[in-house]
Amino acid sequence: MTDAPAGFEESQELEMIRETARDIASDYDDEYFLKVSEGKEPTEFWNDCAEAGFLGAAIPQEYGGEGMGFWELSAIVEELCANGCLGAEMLFVVNVCFGGITLTENGSEEQKEEWLPGICDGDVNFAMALTEPDAGHNAPNMDTFAEQDGEEFVIDGTKQWISGVDVADRMLLVARTAPKDESAKMQGITLFLVDPDDPNIERRELDVGIPTPEKQFELSIDGYRAHEDDIIGTKGMGLYQLFDTVNPERLLGASGAIGVGKCAIDRAVEYANEREVFDQPIGAHQGIQHPIADSWAKLQSAGLLVRKAAWMVDNESDPKRTAEVSNMAKLRATEVGHDATDVAVQTHGGNGFSREYTVIEMWKGSRLGKVAPGSTEMMRNHVAEHTLGLPRSY
Repeated sequence: MTDAPAGFEESQELEMIRETARDIASDYDDEYFLKVSEGKEPTEFWNDCAEAGFLGAAIPQEYGGEGMGFWELSAIVEELCANGCLGAEMLFVVNVCFGGITLTENGSEEQKEEWLPGICDGDVNFAMALTEPDAGHNAPNMDTFAEQDGEEFVIDGTKQWISGVDVADRMLLVARTAPKDESAKMQGITLFLVDPDDPNIERRELDVGIPTPEKQFELSIDGYRAHEDDIIGTKGMGLYQLFDTVNPERLLGASGAIGVGKCAIDRAVEYANEREVFDQPIGAHQGIQHPIADSWAKLQSAGLLVRKAAWMVDNESDPKRTAEVSNMAKLRATEVGHDATDVAVQTHGGNGFSREYTVIEMWKGSRLGKVAPGSTEMMRNHVAEHTLGLPRSY
């Protein structure tokens, strides 16, 4: 846990971390990440992040991590994205957040010792299987069921929009261990650590129209056997345990959105200074200047909200307060970040649609942040109900 200085001013240590992120990013150009979005494994980039200690930033030192906090981790993701590492936030969400933070907070000592060092070293990849065709944001409605059979559980069900299963060493699988109960919707769901390569788990790749560093899959689970030692945390309390991951998950997405937005505006400023029309740079015209200036100001304000929420993950004792600020931060960051990429495309004019300039890839990729993790509609629902006291709408 790290104490943030008054006013959320960042320390000299954190600036050194950001500088390291910039150094790593400088070794990888747009072409590299375009290839990653087309299926290339980002092995070199991931190894550099591991060597810098980024993958274990929020993992305790006794398991090979740096023993810092989410305050540092979110800054790492923002800085990498701000310097052109497109899709980095998705890699960190799946591996570092779902794998590292989930096991750190809820894993058994044996699970931590077995898997956390590999996450820190970049040798172990994770996937998360939560979403189902009829249970997206409404996770308690899931149908995947784990029937207990002695010391084992036999799991059957379907999962959808599962990232990176093809390269995962282990997968966090969320399943029911008790029938649905309308009076206790949040209970009876358990988190399992499973082998995604088991023959009883079949996967079908989904055709996705946005650039992502990971492929997306639908999973058919038919008779997978998990041992009771594979349970993460407490049987029947899996959704509560996932709350330890939900805020970091959303905030890593928000950090990435701020970073991508800043990268897009930097590209817009550079282009507006270089591109000449009517005998002067287009950046001299207020019709170009003002949208860029507005986006930059909005990114700065949303970024402060994200930094506050990141600090609260490490320091706030009331998880409800952290959730309130995290939802507001994710809402604002993903909307403002995507708007910034739209301004960058508009600034580039026709060139904005050329992959050579990359801003169209930023535009497509940042659009995902308004849907997942956690849609902007659900963020607004949370603020309305939990912050403002309005009636529950769903």
